[in-house]
Amino acid sequence: MVSLAILSVMLGALIQSAGTSASNAGRLRDRAIAEWVASNRMAEFHLSPTFPATGSTKGDAEMFGITWFWKAIVQKVEDDDLRRVDIEVRRIEDDDNPVFQLAGFVSHPRLNVRNFAGTEQ
Repeated sequence: MVSLAILSVMLGALIQSAGTSASNAGRLRDRAIAEWVASNRMAEFHLSPTFPATGSTKGDAEMFGITWFWKAIVQKVEDDDLRRVDIEVRRIEDDDNPVFQLAGFVSHPRLNVRNFAGTEQ
């Protein structure tokens, strides 16, 4: 009888541990996908032929069959040829807590146009 009680406690702890591991794996998967969404959006800022206007924009992106919602906040910095870009990615559009946040800087496109000799065109 005592061994059955011990076994039931051990099985309960094992099931709880497995459930926690599965939950953590899901969160890690979501974080990795949200990071890709944010990185893709940042790459779009870098590759854009126009300098980003200050303010915020929202959008969505589908990745791995899931619709992700992103918000980009563009701010001026001391250097007029740079903008700070903060990107937040969520699974639920109005969620207060983003799954992933990315911060970076985007330079003015005229600084990126160079020919093969390395001089501006």
